[in-house]
Amino acid sequence: MIASGALAQTYIALGDSVGFGITTTASYTELSDGDRGYVGLYADWLATQSGGPRPNVVNLSVFGDRTTSFFTTEITEREFNTNYAGATVSQADRFVQVVAAERLAGRTVDRVTISLGANDLIHLVLDPAFQALPPDQQLALAGQALADAAVNLGSIYGLVRTTLPDAQIIALGYYDPFPAVPDSPAGPLAAFAIPVLNQIIAGAGETFSVEFADIFPTFVGREAELTYMTTEDPIGMNVHPNPAGYVTIAGVLIPTPGSAGVLVIGCVFAFRRRRAA
Repeated sequence: MIASGALAQTYIALGDSVGFGITTTASYTELSDGDRGYVGLYADWLATQSGGPRPNVVNLSVFGDRTTSFFTTEITEREFNTNYAGATVSQADRFVQVVAAERLAGRTVDRVTISLGANDLIHLVLDPAFQALPPDQQLALAGQALADAAVNLGSIYGLVRTTLPDAQIIALGYYDPFPAVPDSPAGPLAAFAIPVLNQIIAGAGETFSVEFADIFPTFVGREAELTYMTTEDPIGMNVHPNPAGYVTIAGVLIPTPGSAGVLVIGCVFAFRRRRAA
């Protein structure tokens, strides 16, 4: 449900499980409005900058959502996000609905963060058919998934910018959790694909004046410290940040005192797109 009150500003978060603030396995199926993780911490900081109340926070992130499913209802885990109020609607459509509702309530949506892209790779890697392929074919499929993500992210950023022409939009990159478990078979592919994904996230946003928050370097050498990768987990390795990890992510969003900010625009990495048959 959208929070009520006389708040003038609204911050909307879009994304996947990292955007939704997932931590331990128990949090996967707990009902939440998503005002937690880096989203909650960032909203706390925004309150200190406005000289007024904390902004209204509407987190529309869906655990498991991909750039390919953002515009569909394929991922059903939205049922755990109370901002969907039980509605079966895509993250894209719910975003448009919320913006309209906030305007009707007299509030301005002036800030949007987006965490999308990693699940495109995870969905691919977890496919048994993919796991059975030789490394060169796996690499080719990963490259195609990244190229598709670039197109999809452009559509997502375009929707957000068109809907909110004057808002600050920040796209977050991803960290690589796998160095915490050096013998993981997913490690080599992640080492290649995640930096490229981050370049794609940054590059896709340039046309739409989307700023890029580079999370990757803040986790390097601290992967075990900032994630649940080395803990026992019923679903296998838990790639999600722990509380310290979310503090670290929020620290990238929050400018250091005396600086213009820590957001950077990364270089563009373009894959050759597959020609239509």
